[in-house]
Amino acid sequence: MRKRQIDTLKIFNHNVQEVVENEEYLVNFNCGGREIAINIHLGQAFPNEKPKLIVSPILRHHWVNPTTGEIENAPGILNYTIHSDLGRIVQAVGREFEKHPPMVVNETPSTPQHQQHHGHHHHNQPRNGNEFASESRKIASPQTQEQQDPFGLQNLTTEELTRLDIDEDVREQFIEKLPFVQHQNEEMEQLMNRIESLALDNVARREALEERKRKLEALALEFKQLGQDWDTTSQRYQRKAEDFSPQHIKELLQIAVSTADAKSDDEAQRFLCGDSDVATFLQNFIETRKLYTMRKAKEERLVQQLNALERAAF
Repeated sequence: MRKRQIDTLKIFNHNVQEVVENEEYLVNFNCGGREIAINIHLGQAFPNEKPKLIVSPILRHHWVNPTTGEIENAPGILNYTIHSDLGRIVQAVGREFEKHPPMVVNETPSTPQHQQHHGHHHHNQPRNGNEFASESRKIASPQTQEQQDPFGLQNLTTEELTRLDIDEDVREQFIEKLPFVQHQNEEMEQLMNRIESLALDNVARREALEERKRKLEALALEFKQLGQDWDTTSQRYQRKAEDFSPQHIKELLQIAVSTADAKSDDEAQRFLCGDSDVATFLQNFIETRKLYTMRKAKEERLVQQLNALERAAF
């Protein structure tokens, strides 16, 4: 949370300088043609406790302590909570000083001639209550008036103040027209527009994400099916490889040779027992011996080839 608060300081303000990492920062503002600096001190408990803002040089302003220069009465400081944005607090202070440049402490303000004239006239001629209030407003400098009356109540007549006090609708309209309220409303509207834009962007990204998720699921199913097909084909290949291995063929040939030899022996035994005549014996015996001889030759040749392969391997 501390890092996020420091990030808001850099987002809402220009010319942010880091004096001590995570502890002290400096922001410069233009105040009536004079550059002022605001030192932001973040205590160990920040953001659970409010930051300390010190302006240099010290300004004559109802927000500023005239002795220490600490900004104590700014709305953002007075109403500070852990959910406040440090960047917005400093931004509001800087805008206040930029829009209504206060005097520097120990600096003597110049007094225009027309103010001197009215001031002298005021002391020499009596005034009724309304004229006195009007004359006082003319004598006060814009800076002092703004500091003492930030809501502009001194510019209102007694009738307007009474309506403002008793009529809630009039009071609401008056509050809505206050500059800092309008500024807050503008910032709120900008923030709402940003939130809406982010929401629309998130919806668009969600649709794209759902589409990619569907494609990924389809690819996963296809991959699973291909894996099963590969397993089946691999098993078939393994069986075929075993069936056609030279060693297996050799074993099959040996069985076939033994079978043909036994069959020829059976034909000879039948002839000797008188169970077959000469013609039948000769035909069957010659065929079985021929088959035996062919199989025996194949077996011997395969054995020679396997032995040659074994020697070559060594």
